[in-house]
Amino acid sequence: MSNVSSQVAAAHLEFIQPIAAALSPSTSGHGSMLANPPAPEAIIAHYRENGWHDLCDAIECRLADQPAGEIALDEEDEMILAAIDRAVAEPGWLERAVATAETEAAEQVAALILAATWGEGDALAVLDEMRETAEAAGMTGSSAHAFVAMVEGERDLDRLREAHPNAQGGLVDATHAALCRRERDTE
Repeated sequence: MSNVSSQVAAAHLEFIQPIAAALSPSTSGHGSMLANPPAPEAIIAHYRENGWHDLCDAIECRLADQPAGEIALDEEDEMILAAIDRAVAEPGWLERAVATAETEAAEQVAALILAATWGEGDALAVLDEMRETAEAAGMTGSSAHAFVAMVEGERDLDRLREAHPNAQGGLVDATHAALCRRERDTE
């Protein structure tokens, strides 16, 4: 099986997981990591509305067990399809890939939070932009909001989880752990 990017798998989890489950001959090993996983039709419609037309056409062909024909897929579309194939072939892979992506991202976000805490303007601007993007998408209590709370000094993981119910729990937990480790290392 080809090496599929854990970052792509994590970024498109809400698309990959329900599609992989629908394509899998057996649903064992395809437990949902999402609180309320969407139906394949709903997530396809959502992705199509956001411009992923070719990817959605290819997935609809797969779900109907029909050849995709001459659908032109870009590199990211191909990576998403590869992630779906791997999730179908290796139950449990998607969960491991997302955990790997969260760990990798957490180290980078923790460094960004620490820099912002020390007054680095560019780091603070990046985190503020993440929060504004989440708010523009109608998302409150997101991971970005939790990261800004960490910049503002919040270190109680239970309070972070409670105050940011729409945050990616694994990412916030891993970022919190990485940030605390980095802060201990700088003392």
